Amino acid sequence: MNTPILLVTFGAMSASAREWYASIEREVRIAFPGREVRWAYMAASLVAQLKRRENPAETLAEAYARLRGDGFNSVAVQSLHLVPGEKHHEVLGEDAQGLTTSFGAPLLETTADLDGVVSRLLADLPNDGPVLVVAHRHRRGTRFNTPMDALGVSLSKARSNIHLASLDGNEDPVGLERFTALARSAGRIHVCPFFLVMGKHMAMEIEGSRPGSLKSRLAVPDFSCGKALGLQPWVRLRFLAKLGAAIARLEGDPGTAPGRKPTLPWPIPPASRK
Repeated sequence: MNTPILLVTFGAMSASAREWYASIEREVRIAFPGREVRWAYMAASLVAQLKRRENPAETLAEAYARLRGDGFNSVAVQSLHLVPGEKHHEVLGEDAQGLTTSFGAPLLETTADLDGVVSRLLADLPNDGPVLVVAHRHRRGTRFNTPMDALGVSLSKARSNIHLASLDGNEDPVGLERFTALARSAGRIHVCPFFLVMGKHMAMEIEGSRPGSLKSRLAVPDFSCGKALGLQPWVRLRFLAKLGAAIARLEGDPGTAPGRKPTLPWPIPPASRK
């Protein structure tokens, strides 16, 4: 029996999210034919909502239970997260209910990942004006933000007119103010959304006409916005490579061990206790 594949994401219901889920599943099935491919969602509220609409959906615990009930004893779990943040660590910490697991890493797990992602972003981004890379940052503390901080530093070192900012406003305001002044002086800005998918709500937060949108706040005449990361073929290929490594660890690739949990170049410190 071939090792099954479990794709895990936080979960969203927008049309763009559903389209991306379908595209990555299609590419997984092509890359790894003959294997069972299933999904799990970390957002329990989304799973409940889909079930009310009679759409099949499972939490990670439910997916593990059904795999075991169907006779599987191992599973390759691919985390569809950009960074090893809070939700990815919840994936690693979930009780696999007796299954032997091997985890495919998120997009930015290692320093090699960082170098590769920065290289591809620089190749794709316009170089004739300021570029603002917008991402999510953890709101309740900084311990999960280290990978994004490293990305921002690497991009700004490579090109002084690139700045990484948080769409949530959880950032150093001084750096953003300086970048905004640069963009207004240039009269143009290009926004790179560092998200796998960009639904209608997120698009309005960036390009909308309401006063609180990023476009309105920056007030730059020449404003452009690129595609979400999930639409970039190189991003999907990196996830497929990580999934391939997870499968190889389960199926006897020399020098690897099933169930390996990754060692990060930016260790996550324990949460502070009050």
